[in-house]
Amino acid sequence: MGPLAGVKILDLSTVLSGPVATSMLADQGADVIKIEPPGAPDLVRQVGSRRAGVAAMHLNVNRGKRALALDLHRPAGVDVLLRLATRADVVVQNFRPGVVERLGVGWDGVAAVNPRIVYCSIAGFGFTGPLSTVKVYDNMVQAASGFAVVQGGTGDPQFVRTLACDKITALHVAQAITAALFARERGASGQHVRISMLDAAVAFLWPDSGAQHTLLGADVVASPVGGASEVIRFADGWGTAIPLLDEEFRAFCRVLEVEHVADDPRFATMAQRLAHPEYASVYRDVVLPAARSRSIAEVETALAAAGVAAARVASLAEVADSAQALANATFVEDDHPVAGRIRQPAPVARFGATPAVPGRPAPSTVGEDSVEILREHGFDEAEITALREAGVI
Repeated sequence: MGPLAGVKILDLSTVLSGPVATSMLADQGADVIKIEPPGAPDLVRQVGSRRAGVAAMHLNVNRGKRALALDLHRPAGVDVLLRLATRADVVVQNFRPGVVERLGVGWDGVAAVNPRIVYCSIAGFGFTGPLSTVKVYDNMVQAASGFAVVQGGTGDPQFVRTLACDKITALHVAQAITAALFARERGASGQHVRISMLDAAVAFLWPDSGAQHTLLGADVVASPVGGASEVIRFADGWGTAIPLLDEEFRAFCRVLEVEHVADDPRFATMAQRLAHPEYASVYRDVVLPAARSRSIAEVETALAAAGVAAARVASLAEVADSAQALANATFVEDDHPVAGRIRQPAPVARFGATPAVPGRPAPSTVGEDSVEILREHGFDEAEITALREAGVI
């Protein structure tokens, strides 16, 4: 049903950067085959909350896929992958640079059997250079890309408390794969697409956080981008407001009964507030404390009437039951055959003519669909039995 119906993807990737991307593509109709070594499950199968031995993170990043157990360190396993690749449209892998080439399943090896393949390689820091062969996790990219310094603001560097760089990379991977498939449909050949997490993180930061490093030269007038975005403590919880424009700031101060701050000539305009060295302390010591005697609902209603952007801070549990999430149909619930009842986000993009639907529940075990997949690709029962007895699948 989805826009990618009929597209077959071989997913060799692990953890998040590749699996999140391929799960998105599965939701959009692609047939995704998740390939893992026998007896060596993906890390996300082993961490976090679980029920009946099935990890929630695995369920979230491998929805819509079928599972094939395949040992690529053995020649017979490589032969199986290349045979599958002859019928595939996409291969995704995030091994460290050089690994797939040594195994014989890199771009050159796969393209030799299927010149129309879109082969996507994901690296941590890049494919060449001094850090290209370093084992990489999300926090390392946050550290190296500037993410931690941006998150820390004027204080100590801090990590974003989610695997942001993995998931940002996944969005670039999914977009690049669909772009390459579109180019192929218009007459281009298959191609090798390379994406590094470092590049994806920097590209994410640059439009706003990198603005002060965009204009080069000594004559640049420096000014920070954005306005107050602190979390505000109210009498009954937490919220935030963005009184960016001058009239919004005046309304914000009026609602909190600190009009004298808006009347201060030092802070009369947005440019002055952004540039004045004392504004941050006045906002922290005068404006924010005024909110602590007011309820969130009271302030939220008053600010909405004044046209000021504001929202209360919600936990993930609260988001799932919120009126807006229910109106959006943000979440879907399903019954996993082993893990039981689960709740996950619905596909984000809503297609009018080719609707995306949540894919089948993530496979419970490594290789649970191996026989079905091999049969589909022309392997006979004797071949499948031999591969199983040899431990290749």
